[in-house]
Amino acid sequence: MGMLKGLVSSMNIIFRKAQTNDNLVEIAELLYLTDQYIYPYWFNGLDNCKKELPKLLLEDGFFFNINNLFVAIDSDNNRIVGVICAVDKSVDLSYDYTELKNYNERYKFTIENYIMGLIDEVQNADFAYISNVCVHPDYRGQHIGTKMLGYVIDYYKERYFNEVVLDVLADNSKAVKTYQNMGFSQFTDVFKGFNNPALERPNVFSMKAKLKDENDS
Repeated sequence: MGMLKGLVSSMNIIFRKAQTNDNLVEIAELLYLTDQYIYPYWFNGLDNCKKELPKLLLEDGFFFNINNLFVAIDSDNNRIVGVICAVDKSVDLSYDYTELKNYNERYKFTIENYIMGLIDEVQNADFAYISNVCVHPDYRGQHIGTKMLGYVIDYYKERYFNEVVLDVLADNSKAVKTYQNMGFSQFTDVFKGFNNPALERPNVFSMKAKLKDENDS
């Protein structure tokens, strides 16, 4: 039996799919604080992110739409403390980015050099793709990210996906070890990941976890 028989809790942390009535400002802040590349570049400041990203999270077909997010909630304080974005070919990724690309050069650069490539890859794949594993700095060291990722893996396993794929910074040995312990293995060479044009692109590689045994029908 998977973890999806009701809400999952560990201590006072609950894991579930995100909902439209969740605190979107909390989600926006968490994404900004834990992503050193996309969100700081897009919004050029936390206050602007908290103002603009909640609106985008509700846009139908947007890559980071609320329907594509999983959350970890501190139930004692009713606080969102973890977020994972995960997509697959069954989700709506039809958002028209034309207006957003015309809004400013930061959006345009990210969309053209990162998001559109991810969308094309996911829409033609049989795996689920995880693009963010975020835990609030105040809640690190409690294995929340690991347990939240386990919840997401069970979610896709129960939907009969064969694999879950993610990218990891090559020099983040702690994250690499965590993923390895959860059954992920590297399957690409190191390549240059996304970054804004003012900074050197980081070295990353892709890892995958098989969700079905070879003998499974």
